[in-house]
Amino acid sequence: MMPRKREFAYWIFARELRDSTVIQENQEEERSKPYVITPLGSRVRRVLFCGTVTQKNSEENMTKVTVTDGTGNFYLTAFANDFGIQGKIMLDDLEINDPVTVMGRVSTFKNEDKIYFNINPEIALKTDEISLKFWNLRARHSARRKIYAIRVASAGQDMKKEDIMQKGYSSEEAECAIRSVHNYPDYNNQDFEASITTGSGQAVKRPDEKNNRDFVLSYIKSNDSDGKGCRYEDIIAAAKNSSISQDDVDNLLNDLGSEGEIFEVSLKRYKGI
Repeated sequence: MMPRKREFAYWIFARELRDSTVIQENQEEERSKPYVITPLGSRVRRVLFCGTVTQKNSEENMTKVTVTDGTGNFYLTAFANDFGIQGKIMLDDLEINDPVTVMGRVSTFKNEDKIYFNINPEIALKTDEISLKFWNLRARHSARRKIYAIRVASAGQDMKKEDIMQKGYSSEEAECAIRSVHNYPDYNNQDFEASITTGSGQAVKRPDEKNNRDFVLSYIKSNDSDGKGCRYEDIIAAAKNSSISQDDVDNLLNDLGSEGEIFEVSLKRYKGI
């Protein structure tokens, strides 16, 4: 039997993964993980990224780490089992504010209308600021090429892969553009491009971010009196009284879900774990 070719690891920003809403199952490979189709049309199972460690929670059987790249967060989880022990050892070696390079497999969990993403690390190593900047520049260049190819694909009806390649784009960029137009016809690529332009590849630290996170998590855990979960409307109202915007709450709920701190027990009702 021929050995299977290792899946390509896409250089990707956190926001591109976070904004993804399309999961593609592979019927020919029943045991394999599904592909994530991103707004830029990337078809990913494995990713490579750089960023800064902002959170870490290490236990005997599991370690969780959050890495921020300036556009959003990646959530890493490794278990102390036969398949994850090396990843856990690498995560345990990281400290808050360490610049890191990570390569790993994307795991997905879908609950109602949301998809949560987690990275199972294969490599998670401390890096330096020069490597961090290089990754950011290269990943930004790759993303922009895809965005421009998407614009070409959107310019005419029934654009084919060959039509896009004639404009100077690679086969992969053309395929990504077609997938993007098909799956994300209304995605705001201009806003995404702005986010990767202003993002520096390092953590954008907001003094109130941890306080807001702790407030939302505490409120959810303290206001589940009937056991059916804390209502979204109540969270929004309480957050508003504490000067936390609805957009910030939505992002925090997504982050807390991806971190495994909460789950959506039913539509718009949240429980702490």
